[in-house]
Amino acid sequence: MASAHDTPAPVLQVSGLAYRVSPEFGLRDIAFDVDAGEGVAIIGSNGAGKTTLIRLVAGLLKPRAGEVRVCGTDARRWGRVSGHLGYVQQSKELPDGVTVEAYVRHQLRLHRAEPARLGELLALAELESCAGQSVRTLSGGSQRKLHIITAVAHRPDLLILDEPTAGLDAAARQTLLHMLAGLKKDGVAVLYASHHRQELEALADSVVVLHRGRQAKDASLEDIASSAGNPRLVLESHPDADPGPLQEWSEGLLLSHEGVQAVHPTRTGAAIELRDGEHPEALGEIVARAHAGGIRLRAAFYNRATLAEIVRTIAQHQGWGES
Repeated sequence: MASAHDTPAPVLQVSGLAYRVSPEFGLRDIAFDVDAGEGVAIIGSNGAGKTTLIRLVAGLLKPRAGEVRVCGTDARRWGRVSGHLGYVQQSKELPDGVTVEAYVRHQLRLHRAEPARLGELLALAELESCAGQSVRTLSGGSQRKLHIITAVAHRPDLLILDEPTAGLDAAARQTLLHMLAGLKKDGVAVLYASHHRQELEALADSVVVLHRGRQAKDASLEDIASSAGNPRLVLESHPDADPGPLQEWSEGLLLSHEGVQAVHPTRTGAAIELRDGEHPEALGEIVARAHAGGIRLRAAFYNRATLAEIVRTIAQHQGWGES
């Protein structure tokens, strides 16, 4: 039987962390760990303190109280911890007139990494064919991948990212998340601030929930799922039509569609609550059924709670309200 001494220490340990942003706002009593190969998401509404926390962990800000330890070393000893960290900020300008290959070679030198990693890193980001291309002409998704491969050029134990897929389209976001998931499998701990549920679902093994500088203690991914509720399809009747027939037709889905959990009448139509899980394909199917049934629709959309809405629900459960 393995003893407690056989359990590896966390890559990152944050305890009692506090930081004053302004007289009105600050982080206080933040505590969490990140293990090797683990993904931890920091979520919260705008202004919750996500980026401030990321910058504190990355060593860009000095905490007012508390401690950050990276691979067992106090993060204030930057010379000893910098080799363990990779950091990608939310937005970073790339230089003019520099090719992808030249940029990566330069970053390898800055990070004191092996020059021979050039080909491996370009392959990781699927940028081999762009090696001779100017970095400024890459797509947004490729630029973000370039930032990530240079951040892990020196093989850090912890990768820190602020909103890793911000501004990317769905395809680029999926590609980037797949790349980050691969780094996790290789044992890299990943800490990231996020406002996308897709990022949470793809990478997170645990979560840090912030609301106005406070951490929701013991919040889990299960809490996120339960606070999110079931997804809904919202159907709105044509402006010239009485919503009654749409509402009556929607009620019939309870008997004819196995994915429908409940139907809620609205002022302009109906909200169709789906059973637990994600069912984005149900929208097209149900709209087609409505059309075949002679129901005139003005709009139809798939709705699920955003992370900000989920955090507000968790905050209410903590008894914080909107304070």
